[in-house]
Amino acid sequence: MFIFIICVTGLISHTQTIDGNLKELKQKLQDAHNNSDSSIIAQTYIKLGDFFSRLELYSEAINNYHAYQNIYHTKDTTAVYVENALAQIHLDLKKYSDAQLHASKSLEISEKLLYKKGIANTRAILGSIAEKQGLYNEALKHQNLSLVIFESLKDSKGLAVTYENIGSIHEDLEAFDLAYHYFKKAQSYARHCNTNIQINILNNLGDVNSKTGQFEKAIAYTNQALERAKQTNNTSQIESAYKDLARTYSELGDFEQAYKYLNNQSVVNEQELKRKNIEVVSTMEVLHAVKEREAELQLLNKQKQVTEVRQYIILICAGSVILVLIGGFIYWKKRKQHEQHLLEYKQQLLQVDLDKKTAQEAALQREIEIKVASLTNYSLNIAHKNKMLSDVSKTLSKLQDRSITLIRSKLKVITADIEADLANQNEWTELMGYFSQIHPNFFENINKIALESLSASEMRLSMLLTLNLSSKEVASILHITPDSVRIARYRLRKKLPIDSKDDLLTFLLSV
Repeated sequence: MFIFIICVTGLISHTQTIDGNLKELKQKLQDAHNNSDSSIIAQTYIKLGDFFSRLELYSEAINNYHAYQNIYHTKDTTAVYVENALAQIHLDLKKYSDAQLHASKSLEISEKLLYKKGIANTRAILGSIAEKQGLYNEALKHQNLSLVIFESLKDSKGLAVTYENIGSIHEDLEAFDLAYHYFKKAQSYARHCNTNIQINILNNLGDVNSKTGQFEKAIAYTNQALERAKQTNNTSQIESAYKDLARTYSELGDFEQAYKYLNNQSVVNEQELKRKNIEVVSTMEVLHAVKEREAELQLLNKQKQVTEVRQYIILICAGSVILVLIGGFIYWKKRKQHEQHLLEYKQQLLQVDLDKKTAQEAALQREIEIKVASLTNYSLNIAHKNKMLSDVSKTLSKLQDRSITLIRSKLKVITADIEADLANQNEWTELMGYFSQIHPNFFENINKIALESLSASEMRLSMLLTLNLSSKEVASILHITPDSVRIARYRLRKKLPIDSKDDLLTFLLSV
């Protein structure tokens, strides 16, 4: 509730601040163009690129960074910053070849300038690109080179981020002891860094402890991250902490706590989705209005030019026929250019509309993620119910040997009723209905490609595995032992056209 109140009360003022910043930057750019001040124009393009990058409006960010490069060709530290910014955007968009290209340009400029910090930052980005591509040895090479430079510069922020990156690589390699060691090193350097870096490191420490089965330490680290995120009203970090806590409690078998934190995560996710949607739509509206105004001003200027050309033609016609012909030719050429410019302005407006639709599609994608979280909640509810009913059934069964015949008979009836409730198919029908909304045609497609007909229990197992649930969670939901789950997985693989070396979950997600 606290997070919800803050989001609602701060949303309007935050949106107004963003709108004001964009208008201020656009006005500053217009004034710089009017004064032909190339230095201010270049600086403003960078600020606009940073502005749109923070809002994840990457197409606008890239356009502004390229606009800077088109008018400012000096290879200095600012050029390094812009190339790194472009590399980071392409990395976020998973365009690794483009990210590699920009980072390589940045590294080349930095080495020519002997710009150590630029080299270190670029090496860190190159390491992240290699990590995303699964090239872990190359990733470690870049990060270690970055680390040496940051140590020579005594840059605590750079050291904190680089140690965190190295820890992340070792975590991907499942070398959890090394990962924990580097995350702790990162934490020691992050004391004077901004809170977001500290929160990221705490979340990583919690995650690596959870993966090694040290759940109490994992919960402690994640709770620290959660408290700092709440203090800074960082909703994305709050959401991440809730999600990690839900996963950890689920591993502990405490499904009630897992459900509680997963539900909190869903609430925060919904609020964050609304905030980002309003923020992006508001920005797009302001951007659309600004571009419309710019197009109108340029159109008026062109119309003024056409009017001046017409007046000039009239004067020439009064002088001689030859000049009239020349003037007519000039008019025709100018008119064509004017029409071409009008077409370009219309295309710009269409591009703005396209970006707006892209933002709406992103909003729909976030709604799908909320539905996935709801589906997982439902699965946990089933697991919790099955565990409760199973415990009651076992308790009642133990009482049979201690009671008289009549009570024993009554207990058998109660046990049979509970077992019948556990076998109830209604919840499975509802769960499969939710699943089909998110993964339409999944059951139809898997039946088509199966080598043999799949049973109802195998269909359920396929659905639960696609939700990325652990064997322990699947066993609890299906009311069987983890060993039975492994046997069921093996039998399912035999019925599917999958190679023995391929991952079953990857195959199911591709169906």
